[in-house]
Amino acid sequence: MTAHEIAADITLAAGTGFAGPMTLSGLTMVSGAVLLFGLRGSDTIKIDNKKKATGWGLGFSTLAVAAGGTFADAVRGVAEVPVTFANAVADGNPGLGCTAILVTLCALGPKWKNLWWPALVGISAGVIYTQAGGLWAVGQTIGIAIAQKIG
Repeated sequence: MTAHEIAADITLAAGTGFAGPMTLSGLTMVSGAVLLFGLRGSDTIKIDNKKKATGWGLGFSTLAVAAGGTFADAVRGVAEVPVTFANAVADGNPGLGCTAILVTLCALGPKWKNLWWPALVGISAGVIYTQAGGLWAVGQTIGIAIAQKIG
């Protein structure tokens, strides 16, 4: 368990917030459901372009990594594909920061007919950003701070 996970679990468990008790696992589950319903086609939840699909994928994976456990294992498995590919193509190690940029470009660059692809690539990017650390981990830190305020 990382320091982020421990701090978030303690903070979320300590207060009830305006919506009742929440955990990062619960927020991850909710964001995953929004992503799934939006991509499957919902009359209420609209994920109708690659930017929204990528953004929701990034958000879901950021929360999943912060929540840890099975959620983190699942999104890390999705992220292994682009990391392995980037390492093989670059004939060395391009670094996680550059890999995160490449993966984001792959989600946003091409014209996608099926929005599942940019969502999956966004999930990968979110994991790679948090693994890269530094500036790239700001999203995870902000996500945890928001979750702490909600919870």
